[in-house]
Amino acid sequence: MLGKNEVLKLLEEREIPFYCEEHDSVLNMAESGKLALSVEGARCKNLLLQDKKGQYFLIVTTAAKSLDLVGLSQTLGSKRLSFASADTLFALLGIRTGSLSPLALVNDEAKQVRLVIDAELAREETFLFHPLENNASVSLSRSALDGFLRSIVHLADWLPLAARRD
Repeated sequence: MLGKNEVLKLLEEREIPFYCEEHDSVLNMAESGKLALSVEGARCKNLLLQDKKGQYFLIVTTAAKSLDLVGLSQTLGSKRLSFASADTLFALLGIRTGSLSPLALVNDEAKQVRLVIDAELAREETFLFHPLENNASVSLSRSALDGFLRSIVHLADWLPLAARRD
């Protein structure tokens, strides 16, 4: 499994433009929101979910959105979504809790994880993602993200994802 340095090198080798900034480790969106970064882009919430059939979904949404898991299940044509465990996250993608992003799909050679990006992010020009560790952020343009995903043959489904109503 690749780590942070290897995925950054892969981006360079494949001539995918990016900016990377090291920072203190963050475990959640609240901690991430407190970071003052020089790199720009939409901060994204990344969740690894699984259903009762054993299908896995990497869901990317806006930083502030709380997803409606019942609605998401319907959108995905799935049943009973739940959060994958830390052990599953490590076994599938070789990363620890708090480090999830589409860049981790470089380690999903068996294509077990379906990438679903919230259509609400479609108008964003640039995204911020962790490069397999939560002590750095990578800024990728939409075209760079698409190029990375094409290079690892792991395309995204851009779907409207409903927010939870409180």
